[in-house]
Amino acid sequence: MSHSPIRGVSPWFYLGKDGVRPKCIGHSLWLCFDRWVHPACGLFSVPMTVFSSFSPGVRYVARLSVSALTAGTLTLTSWVSLAAIDVCGSAALASRQFGQDGRDGRDGRSGRDGRDGSSRTVRATGEPMLLDLSGTDGEDGSYGEDGEWVRCRRQPRNERHDLQAADGGDGGDGGGGGRGGNGGTLTVHYTNPSELRQILVTAAAGRGGRGGRGGNGTDGCNCDDRRWTVDVCKDGVCERKEYDCDDGRDGTDGRNGRDGNDGSLGQLVVINQTEPLPPDAPSQSPSVTSLVNQPITLSRNLWETRSGAKNLLAAGSTIASSYQFYAGRIERQFALDWQAPQPSQTFTDSVDLELQSNGQVSIDFPEAYWLLGETVQQDTLTTYRVDGIVPVADVTQLALGRVDGRSRTFEMNVVDLAQRSDVLETRFEVRYSTSGNDGRRRRYDVEFEGVLPDELVQQDHNRFTLSLGRLPIRSQLLSGGTRAQVELTIIRSYGENSIEQVLTWQGEI
Repeated sequence: MSHSPIRGVSPWFYLGKDGVRPKCIGHSLWLCFDRWVHPACGLFSVPMTVFSSFSPGVRYVARLSVSALTAGTLTLTSWVSLAAIDVCGSAALASRQFGQDGRDGRDGRSGRDGRDGSSRTVRATGEPMLLDLSGTDGEDGSYGEDGEWVRCRRQPRNERHDLQAADGGDGGDGGGGGRGGNGGTLTVHYTNPSELRQILVTAAAGRGGRGGRGGNGTDGCNCDDRRWTVDVCKDGVCERKEYDCDDGRDGTDGRNGRDGNDGSLGQLVVINQTEPLPPDAPSQSPSVTSLVNQPITLSRNLWETRSGAKNLLAAGSTIASSYQFYAGRIERQFALDWQAPQPSQTFTDSVDLELQSNGQVSIDFPEAYWLLGETVQQDTLTTYRVDGIVPVADVTQLALGRVDGRSRTFEMNVVDLAQRSDVLETRFEVRYSTSGNDGRRRRYDVEFEGVLPDELVQQDHNRFTLSLGRLPIRSQLLSGGTRAQVELTIIRSYGENSIEQVLTWQGEI
C-alpha cells in the first residue's frame, strides 16, 4: 500500500465512548478511544490505546495493515505519523456486502433398507402348507430442507466503494430411498413331486423407497441503485468516481433423492430326498508334504438350474421362476506322487485344489515354483506325479564371468549362481555393438543381433562359454582396442514355463 501525506489540517478526528472528541493529556501523552472517524471513509473501530507523541505537534498512531482495513478492524503493527496514513486507498474501497446471506437447507435423510424375507427349509408331506417369506419395502427418503430466506436490508446510499447484495440459500438434497428387501429362499425336501403342489409360498420382493424431493433455493437480494457517482477528494484535489452494486446470487434447488432399488423375488431349492445333504468341501489348500502319498478327499453337491418354479408349487405362489434342483453328489481323492530329486519336506507351501462339477480336480501350485509332472486318473483317485521342481527365484541367478580374447578368440563366460542349469533349458540372444567415437557422448553401432547358435555355446555344468568371436562380424571390429558393448538376452525354460534375463557388458577388447 502506498502512502500519500495529507497536507494541512488532518481530516481525522476522534470519538470517545460518549461520542465526543477526547482531550489531549499533556504534551507527550494523548488518549485514543475505541472509535475514529474520517469524513471520506466513515467509522472504524479500534481498541482503546495509549499513544506517545515523539515530536511536538505531530500525532503518531499505529501503522494500519491493508487486510485489517478491508475487514473494518485496525491492527497495530508499527508506529507512523497520523498524517502519513491513507486509509482511503484501493483496499478500503473493495466491494462490500449488504444484507445477510440465506443459510443453505440441510440434506434429507436417506430411507432405511427393507428387511430380507426369512429363509425356510421344509419337508413336503402332502399336507397344505402356507409360507410367507416376503421382503419388506424400503423407506422413503425425507425431503431436503428449503434454503433460508435472505435478509436484504436497505441498500446504503452514496457509498465510496462497490456493493454486493447478499446471496440466497441453497436447497438441501433429498434423501435416497431405501432398497427393497429380497424374498427369502425356500428349500423343500420331497419324495413325490406331487407333494410340492400343496405348498403355497409368498416370497415377494419389497419395493424400493421413493427418493425425497430436493429443497427450494431462495432468491438473493437485488440492488436498488446499480450505479452511482460521488466526489472523492485527496490532497485538495477532487474527482468524481463511479461505483457499482451487484445483485446477490439466487440459491440453487436441491437435487431429488434417488429411488431405492426393488428387491428380488425369493428362490426355490428342491431336493429329491428327505435326508439332509452332507456338507461339501470342493476346495482345499493342504501343504505339499501332507499330500505326498496321503490322499485327501474332495466333495461337491451338484445342482442344476431349471425354470418354472411356480408350476411345481400351489397356484398363486409368488417366487422367482428359476430354481435349483439337486442333481447328486461326487467325491474324489487327490494325492501327490513325489519323484523329484529334492525331498518333499523342503517345500512347506500349500497347494490349492478344487473339485470341478465334471469330476476333474484342478491343481494350482504356488507361483514361486516351476514344476514338471503328469496327472494320473484311476477311478476316484487323482494323482499328480512331480518329476521336478525349481524355485522361480533360482531361474534368473545368472551373472557375467570372465571376458577374454580378441578377434576370433573373443569369449564371454556366464555363470549360474543357483546351480540349476542341469535341469533348465538355456538359450542366448546376442546384440553386439561397437563405437569409434571418443567424445563424451559415445554412440554405438549394432554389428550383430540375433540368436547365438548352439555350436557357439559350451556348457560345463553351471558355466557357459560363449564364442562371440566366431559370429559373422568383421575381424577389425573384434580387434584389440575396439570399444564394444554386448547385450545378452538369456531365455530360461522348464517345461511350459519360461523367463528372460538380460546381462550387459561394456568395455574395450
